[in-house]
Amino acid sequence: MSRDGKIFIILALIISIITWKLITIQSSIGVYYWDIFLYLNNALRMAHFGSSDTLYLPPFLPAILSVFFRLGFVSEYTLFIVGGAFYILGSVGMYLLLRLRFDEIESLVGALTFASSTLILAWAVTGSTDVPAISLSIWAIYLTLLAKRKDKRLYYLAFPVAMAAFLTRYTSALIIIPMLLVIIMDSRPKFREIIGGIILGILFYSPFGLFFYRNLKNPLPFLGQFTATASGSVTAVNPGYNPDSLYYLKHFPEYLSAHPSNNYMLIINPSSAGPNPLAYLIIAILIVGVILYIIHNRMILNRVKSKKLIMFLLLSAALIAVFGRLSYALAEVLIFFWALSIYWLLEDQQLHNLDINIAMITWFLCFIYMHSFHPVKVDRYIITILPAIAYLMPLSISEISQTLKWEHARHMFSILVMAMMLSSAAYYIWGMPQDYPIVDAENEAAQWLKAHDPNYHSKVIASDRGPAFTWYLKDYVFTRRINNNELFYKLFYELKPDYYIYWSTTQPRIQDYKIIYNRSGVIIAEKIPT
Repeated sequence: MSRDGKIFIILALIISIITWKLITIQSSIGVYYWDIFLYLNNALRMAHFGSSDTLYLPPFLPAILSVFFRLGFVSEYTLFIVGGAFYILGSVGMYLLLRLRFDEIESLVGALTFASSTLILAWAVTGSTDVPAISLSIWAIYLTLLAKRKDKRLYYLAFPVAMAAFLTRYTSALIIIPMLLVIIMDSRPKFREIIGGIILGILFYSPFGLFFYRNLKNPLPFLGQFTATASGSVTAVNPGYNPDSLYYLKHFPEYLSAHPSNNYMLIINPSSAGPNPLAYLIIAILIVGVILYIIHNRMILNRVKSKKLIMFLLLSAALIAVFGRLSYALAEVLIFFWALSIYWLLEDQQLHNLDINIAMITWFLCFIYMHSFHPVKVDRYIITILPAIAYLMPLSISEISQTLKWEHARHMFSILVMAMMLSSAAYYIWGMPQDYPIVDAENEAAQWLKAHDPNYHSKVIASDRGPAFTWYLKDYVFTRRINNNELFYKLFYELKPDYYIYWSTTQPRIQDYKIIYNRSGVIIAEKIPT
């Protein structure tokens, strides 16, 4: 077996062990996050086992789940396993992508940097769409680069995979920018394969577009979301509202390596957990590597035309000036031309790996600009930049080792960083909680209601957390709240539910309702017959 094959098997074994441990932990915790219940309920709707009113959400992950649901595996465990499969797929894809430039050991380190990052570990198997989407995006970029370098027929695969990433998480649409740049850098483009790939991508979308049209009377329901996102229109009422454009940069250390916690909310929101000291060592390696890369390639600038250099510097200054201030829709256009200016600046220098370098830095900038501009800041959103950071790790190792001028420096340094990343991952995983009482309380309340009223399917049920109880009861539960929000209060009494499930520790009574269940903070109130 080749060395590449052996390293690949080592990577697969390490990632499989991590995946097994994460699935075990997540299975004992269950599902808490609101959005994940939405995807579970959409999968039930697609399998014709339940109902949902959020079918405008990305449909690819629910579609996969619905297949397993139809086979009889209607369980949260199915969701965790599918999430684990995407995590493995992304880690393996990261290795193959890195192998386009680096040797086997360096690529292994880069893949493990991606797979061991705190933010990836926190969300890998939860059932959210973030890791599946980034895994498919990795493969889309890998196939595009491979098509440019080796076999143009791979464009037939690259575009459908990019479409799958988009249908998993709509923000993945930005991956088309680095893909387009790679195609522009192709000196021998095969337009038949490129056009064919685009057509196959559209065909891949077709059944989902038909699904949207049948259920929503709109084959493109995401267009409204793009408009709202591009304008940054959101109110301070949103729980993720945070206008600080530097939020993700400030919490970057925690995304690489954070302290574990017994509080599950600090696991899925590591920015609140505090960074592990290893995070600063990782960042130091990356910064030193970038500085050395610039130093080692500084002579190139002496050979470029001054007009092209001036254009690059002006676009660079503009990018810095608009960070977090300009709508990301306009910023992406600026990033695209900035990346093109690098290509025009260096295209005559016959540099190896210019295509992958530009693709990865563009990848990073596209997503950091989008998420930093938008006023809703949620830690998991920035998972999108981690493949670019993983690429930077073997690059830094290579540059530092080159500077040390020691024969074994590269591999010794690679092993050291690999050990550091795996120890960070082990520390984080083994410190994760094994349960989350809120999840258990909601599930127990749902099971109690099933036993209390076997005919609950014929009743109207409302809850503060409607998506969660829709999943547990396998029947539609309206999301209604009795609080200071006049709109929710009005909607509640217009609905007049037979049962209302809510969270409270003060046992508040509601007019015309009696409390029939009160355990662990979950209350079920039944409408008093009139």
